[in-house]
Amino acid sequence: MNDIIEFIDELKELHVLYKTGDLRDFDFARKIQKYEEQVRRYEEAMESDFNSFFKDTPFYSPTHEV
Repeated sequence: MNDIIEFIDELKELHVLYKTGDLRDFDFARKIQKYEEQVRRYEEAMESDFNSFFKDTPFYSPTHEV
Protein backbone atom coordinates (compact mmCIF):
# COMPACT_ATOMS: atom_id res chain seq x y z
CA MET A 1 0.00 0.00 0.00
CA ASN A 2 2.88 2.36 0.76
CA ASP A 3 4.13 1.89 -2.80
CA ILE A 4 0.79 3.07 -4.17
CA ILE A 5 0.75 6.13 -1.91
CA GLU A 6 4.32 6.97 -2.96
CA PHE A 7 3.38 6.56 -6.62
CA ILE A 8 0.38 8.89 -6.22
CA ASP A 9 2.59 11.47 -4.49
CA GLU A 10 5.03 11.34 -7.40
CA LEU A 11 2.21 11.77 -9.89
CA LYS A 12 1.03 14.81 -7.94
CA GLU A 13 4.58 16.19 -8.06
CA LEU A 14 4.69 15.72 -11.83
CA HIS A 15 1.27 17.38 -12.10
CA VAL A 16 2.51 20.46 -10.22
CA LEU A 17 5.57 20.64 -12.49
CA TYR A 18 3.26 20.39 -15.51
CA LYS A 19 0.99 23.18 -14.23
CA THR A 20 3.94 25.51 -13.60
CA GLY A 21 5.55 24.72 -16.94
CA ASP A 22 8.63 23.23 -15.29
CA LEU A 23 8.02 19.66 -16.40
CA ARG A 24 10.93 18.22 -18.37
CA ASP A 25 11.61 14.94 -20.10
CA PHE A 26 14.20 14.31 -17.40
CA ASP A 27 11.44 14.28 -14.76
CA PHE A 28 9.63 11.46 -16.55
CA ALA A 29 12.82 9.56 -17.31
CA ARG A 30 13.87 9.66 -13.65
CA LYS A 31 10.52 8.30 -12.45
CA ILE A 32 10.43 5.61 -15.12
CA GLN A 33 13.98 4.52 -14.28
CA LYS A 34 13.11 4.34 -10.58
CA TYR A 35 10.14 2.03 -11.15
CA GLU A 36 11.97 -0.11 -13.71
CA GLU A 37 14.71 -0.67 -11.13
CA GLN A 38 12.11 -1.68 -8.53
CA VAL A 39 10.60 -4.18 -10.99
CA ARG A 40 14.04 -5.58 -11.79
CA ARG A 41 14.87 -6.06 -8.09
CA TYR A 42 11.45 -7.67 -7.47
CA GLU A 43 11.92 -10.10 -10.36
CA GLU A 44 15.40 -11.03 -9.15
CA ALA A 45 14.09 -11.65 -5.63
CA MET A 46 11.24 -13.80 -6.94
CA GLU A 47 13.62 -15.84 -9.09
CA SER A 48 16.00 -16.27 -6.17
CA ASP A 49 13.14 -17.37 -3.88
CA PHE A 50 11.89 -19.80 -6.52
CA ASN A 51 15.33 -21.28 -7.06
CA SER A 52 16.04 -21.65 -3.34
CA PHE A 53 12.63 -23.24 -2.73
CA PHE A 54 13.11 -25.86 -5.44
CA LYS A 55 16.87 -26.35 -5.22
CA ASP A 56 16.58 -29.81 -3.57
CA THR A 57 13.30 -30.81 -5.18
CA PRO A 58 13.44 -32.91 -8.33
CA PHE A 59 11.12 -31.62 -11.00
CA TYR A 60 8.22 -33.76 -12.14
CA SER A 61 8.94 -35.93 -15.12
CA PRO A 62 6.35 -38.37 -16.46
CA THR A 63 9.17 -40.75 -17.44
CA HIS A 64 10.18 -41.09 -13.79
CA GLU A 65 6.82 -41.94 -12.28
CA VAL A 66 6.81 -44.55 -9.53
